[in-house]
Amino acid sequence: MTFGTFIAPDETLHGLADPAAALGIPMFSGYQARTQMDQFRGRNRIFDRIADRVHALSLAYEDQCSPQYYHDLVRTLRDYNGQFERVVEVGVFMGGSTVYLGGCAEAFDFDLDLVDVSAEYLRFAYERTRRTFPDAARRIRLFHGDMPSYVRHVMLEERGRQTLVHHDGDHNFTQVVKDLAALSFVRDDLVALIAQDTHLRGAPEFMNFVDMALYAVFGTELNYSGIGAAYHGDTSMTRPNEYQGNYFMPGVVEGVVVPMATNQFLYPHRLLGPEHFLPPARDAVAEAA
Repeated sequence: MTFGTFIAPDETLHGLADPAAALGIPMFSGYQARTQMDQFRGRNRIFDRIADRVHALSLAYEDQCSPQYYHDLVRTLRDYNGQFERVVEVGVFMGGSTVYLGGCAEAFDFDLDLVDVSAEYLRFAYERTRRTFPDAARRIRLFHGDMPSYVRHVMLEERGRQTLVHHDGDHNFTQVVKDLAALSFVRDDLVALIAQDTHLRGAPEFMNFVDMALYAVFGTELNYSGIGAAYHGDTSMTRPNEYQGNYFMPGVVEGVVVPMATNQFLYPHRLLGPEHFLPPARDAVAEAA
């Protein structure tokens, strides 16, 4: 059982033409943002270098963010350059954001921890990034788990490391609230939070309300800046699709950057301890056994 622990990359994937197939990862839309990157070139030299490398890699995968989101993600890291030493990506899917974060790791001198409940997605995202930016691979760790388990077993044990969190994991309102509430116990080490899919809605059983979860934790006067695309009008992007009925709210930005310097956790209450939000420490589990 590896949940709640770091796992090793799968070196058997290195020479395979289709690592996704080897890991049993299905393809759905096949969308790749690299085919639409030209409109964002010429604004940021670091982004241009990363985009060139991403475009050069021939690999079967699919992305879930807009080209503008990946551009703005690089710009955001540049704006925070020097303020953090670690980026934690929660929810990696097939490495769409991971590869851009990996491309920034050397330029902005930070380590990158990937967090996901799927070991297969972790290993694919790592392999895609390793092939694109081999030098960045040494700075990447793979944590098989969720945000609360990562906070308990990593951030609380490595206090003092200034951290930027990129959240694109479970979009269910309740789970996002749990993830954000977990971060309140390491708030002094948290520089900023980037949350993706704040414009996402879908069928009610999935409760896709990332934006509402942010307001629940940080209050309705949330201080943030928007990143990524906003879609307008009645188009295929703003209508429920074949994948769980998901759609994007018209005119709403794709993601947000939440600086901790100008925001505060209004939930959980200071008298609600970590036992309500985090799994037990490993020594406590051992004693109970």
